[in-house]
Amino acid sequence: MARTRHERINDFDEFFRTAVATFSGFGENDTKATKFQNIYVLNICPGSRAGGTNNRVVEIFWGSRPFEAITQGRNWTALTEYGATLLYERDDSGFVVVSIFPANTDNRKPIESSITLDIRLDPIKLKNKSYLKKNWKELMAYMESTSLDGNPTFLQRQRVSYLRTFKNLVIDNKWTPTKLSVFVREVFKWVLTVGLSGIIIYVLTQLTQPTTTETEIQLKKVNKNLEAVSKKLDKISQGNFNLKTISITADSLARKSKEILEPIVKQKTK
Repeated sequence: MARTRHERINDFDEFFRTAVATFSGFGENDTKATKFQNIYVLNICPGSRAGGTNNRVVEIFWGSRPFEAITQGRNWTALTEYGATLLYERDDSGFVVVSIFPANTDNRKPIESSITLDIRLDPIKLKNKSYLKKNWKELMAYMESTSLDGNPTFLQRQRVSYLRTFKNLVIDNKWTPTKLSVFVREVFKWVLTVGLSGIIIYVLTQLTQPTTTETEIQLKKVNKNLEAVSKKLDKISQGNFNLKTISITADSLARKSKEILEPIVKQKTK
């Protein structure tokens, strides 16, 4: 039985209430999170970071930190880095969009502004701790890969590469198809183009080839017989045959002539 919109909204509300405890536990049990906790501080915000009043949003993000100061005359400016974000956002129908946003500075940003992990996710899945733990690992891998002082492991680099290939990216505020789907479409287009070209060439070849008719088959046989007769005549002219031999050869020539004439007569009577 299909779940109703109200059931989906109730499931998201439950996730909304338990998000702080769930992700705090993930952070406390992840030794790799310690260095980021000391620099950025983990923030878990049901209701969004903008006041916490939006009951459709849950944000988990690493905060900001100044990493350098530049001086111009008497004025100085602090350069700031902003940590990665994991965002859950419920839509009108009760489904959830899950996205991650990279760490960035004003001067250093990856080409994508976010990666969409799931579209129209049924919030009943948010009750699954394994699914939420997977999201946490994706956030940590993205943070390690995009922050200034990140040091991603091999598995974390592979995870981010996988996400950038198999998930939808948002680039220049535009939602883009996955790299995999673009690759498959191009391959399919190439196969169709080459395949159709091959078929067209084959059809044209068949259409332009002369058709072998029954008449041509008979003519080939006639030519073959004529060659046999010619060889016999050559032997007669070159050798010193007696009359008996010439007689036998004449009979053979008669039979060959008959063989030549028969298919031509049959062809004319058709």
